[in-house]
Amino acid sequence: MPLFAVSYRYEPAQTEDREANKPAHREWLSAQVEAGTIRTVGPYTDGSGALLVVEASEAGAARTLVAEDPHCLRGLVSDVTVRGWMPVYGALA
Repeated sequence: MPLFAVSYRYEPAQTEDREANKPAHREWLSAQVEAGTIRTVGPYTDGSGALLVVEASEAGAARTLVAEDPHCLRGLVSDVTVRGWMPVYGALA
């Protein structure tokens, strides 16, 4: 199944709200990783957002999936970019 690089952008003004919502966000992420729909995920080290590698049939399905993330549902992600991604080497290849 195709993989997609999904990039979240965060606004600094919402840092406290994201921290408060983090338990729900991480619970959702854990369920998606366990189900195999999210292959890996983590924040950018500068705090500006996060990267998720999503397995989905098409970009629209990846976008629909991440729209269910509690951070997205609460408006804590200011922008979502979805791009097809094809790993060549490494654990996800």
